[in-house]
Amino acid sequence: MTHTANHSIPEQGKFRRALATAWAFLQAMESTGFDHTLDRIERLEQEVGRLKEELRQSRDSAAVDAHK
Repeated sequence: MTHTANHSIPEQGKFRRALATAWAFLQAMESTGFDHTLDRIERLEQEVGRLKEELRQSRDSAAVDAHK
């Protein structure tokens, strides 16, 4: 990948080639729609877990109140 990027402008200096390589790497690391979808799914799963725990605590306290 970097090999072809270096040949696009053959007269560049070392610093410019390194900068172009770093820029290409950063562009390749950008988030995609798939990454955003996975992040959203993870947040929703955490929210469901939190709500389940809240419901369990609510039921436990209701059961304690019913026994009194």
